Parts: sequence; structure tokens; C-alpha cells
Amino acid sequence: MNIDAYLERLGIDGPRRASLDFLRLLQHGHVTRIPFENLDIVGRVPLSLEADKQFDKIVSRKRGGVCYELNGLFHELLRELGFSVSRTAATVKTEDGWFVTGSHAINMVRVDGSDYLVDVGFGGRTPRQPVPLTGEEVHDADGGSYRIRPWSGQEGKLVLERREGSDLDALYKFDPTETKQLKDFYDVFMMTQYGEESRFNKVPVAMILTEEGRITLHDHSLTVVQSELKTKESIRPGDFERVLADIFNINLPPVK
Repeated sequence: MNIDAYLERLGIDGPRRASLDFLRLLQHGHVTRIPFENLDIVGRVPLSLEADKQFDKIVSRKRGGVCYELNGLFHELLRELGFSVSRTAATVKTEDGWFVTGSHAINMVRVDGSDYLVDVGFGGRTPRQPVPLTGEEVHDADGGSYRIRPWSGQEGKLVLERREGSDLDALYKFDPTETKQLKDFYDVFMMTQYGEESRFNKVPVAMILTEEGRITLHDHSLTVVQSELKTKESIRPGDFERVLADIFNINLPPVK
């Protein structure tokens, strides 16, 4: 892996030490510079679980991806940089209940003697920094906060929660001791691309975090959240590619 090119993609230059401060810098750079997006899925371009192909897409071609790509490639970067990193599966909470079991890939990092959840592939609600497994609440730049606590429904499970004002939402549950390889996600990886139950193969989506909020393009609707201010506008079909390029730095190849 070309670590220099990856770090340049994250806007990071300077000393590299496997510390919590550096991990925070890496995660923040990732979620504010590399979008979550499903454009290949809706365009019927097959995704890959291979690190070299993910690197070509995300670093060389300056694209984003879904969790298997973003957290998959970030896992390899952390390992190359000397972090103690493992991978596990999470089950996402939706408005209709819990989604397909273990369909979200996340990373666990042990650094400076403590364990952290490190996720760069959860779209607009992705944490900007590592979240400790101790239950300590981590305040986010947009005014919200994250915490991890034991999941009452099953022994050994933990749940990631996000607080916004008086609202506290469960985002996903996971078992940090269930170590996974990226190839173990193959079935849900294929479901995400081609399954009827998938939420990611219906309309184009791109999401990225900013310093104080997030920007979401969902089909032809653009939502910008900046601190407590939220705006929403419709994007004309002819402006879709321009918005991708101007806001998400995504330049799609011309349709043949």
C-alpha cells in the first residue's frame, strides 16, 4: 500500500505514531474527505473486497464507497501504520427494527492501553473520532455525542448510541470479541449490491461530514446540516454530476 498517497488523500502530513491522537487525526480526515457513496452499486459496477482495487477506487480515483470498502481499506492502513486493529460485524438499527444481522463492517482498535470502536463507513452518522468501549460519552463537532454501552438484549453485545439534544438513538449493536475477515462479509456484501432487501441499490446516495455538520445527497435531494441550521433543496437532473463534483469531489466517468 502507498501510505503516503493514502495520507495525502486524508490531508495528513507529519509524524506517524500509533497513538490515540494520531488515530483521531486519521479518522477525522477520512470522514471529512472521503464520502460514503453507493454510486457504483446503482450504476451496476461490481464492488470488490480486494484491498488493491479498493485503494485504486478510493485513493487513486478519489471516490468513496460503502462500509466494506471504506472500513476495509482503512483497516489495512491502520495495520500498515502499526495499530493493533481487528474487524467485527455490527447489526444496524433502522426505523423498522434491526436490519440484516452482521451486515455492517466495523473496526476495533487497541491503542494506548484501551479499546475503541473506529468506524469511517456509516454515512452521515459516522463518528468523527474513536469511541471508547468504556461507556464514556464522546462529544462530536456537530453538537451531538456518541457512547457505547452493554446491550441489554444479549450478553456480550454492545450498542453504539448517538445523542442529539434530548434524543438518544441506538445506531447498531456488535460483539467486539467476534473477529472477522473481510471475506466473511461476502454474503451480505453481495446482498448490499443486488438483494431486494438492500437499502443501497435503489437510488444514488452520497454523504460526507464537515467540520460542524454533514451533507447528504439522496437521489435528487441535497440536505446540508451546519450546526443547528438545516437546509434542503431539490437538484435538477442536469445538475447531479456537478453537485457530485463540487461538493463531494466525485467525478464520474462519462456514460458510454
